[in-house]
Amino acid sequence: MLIATTILFLTFGVFGLYGYSLKGLYTFSTISWTFIVSTILFFALFKNTRRKILTAFLLTPLVVLSILTLILGQLVYEQKIDETNKITVTTGGFLACGEIINITQTKFGLFDKQVFHIGDLCLIGITKIETIKLDDKHAEFLIYHNGKMDSENPYKYDVERKNGW
Repeated sequence: MLIATTILFLTFGVFGLYGYSLKGLYTFSTISWTFIVSTILFFALFKNTRRKILTAFLLTPLVVLSILTLILGQLVYEQKIDETNKITVTTGGFLACGEIINITQTKFGLFDKQVFHIGDLCLIGITKIETIKLDDKHAEFLIYHNGKMDSENPYKYDVERKNGW
């Protein structure tokens, strides 16, 4: 089980670096939790050997990475814009000003490919995003948030669509 979850975690982690994420709110977090639990069970149940110590050196950075991805990249909000595009909101990192908004498209039936990234708005507590206008060259959104970092609520955001987005 540890080998399977390690391979899944590494594979989908590398896909995440290239903008591909698994569909669903809890899919990657379920894989991460399964990886963490199977690693803890491996260290708790098996006898100490040289092979286990070598495995500990390899798995410890991956466990730290999986914990960080669980804390930093949580999906907070998800909504369809149209039949091919979806808008998602994830939590930012330690030094992020606010939450991160991504526009994704479904690829290969299993993944959401990030096609547009908005990370500089400094909005926290996003509860709803309405699409006002969506055509081939322009998109307008109303972003409802808690109003702590920006007093304009809802925040109006305009996007120039280039290369399909």
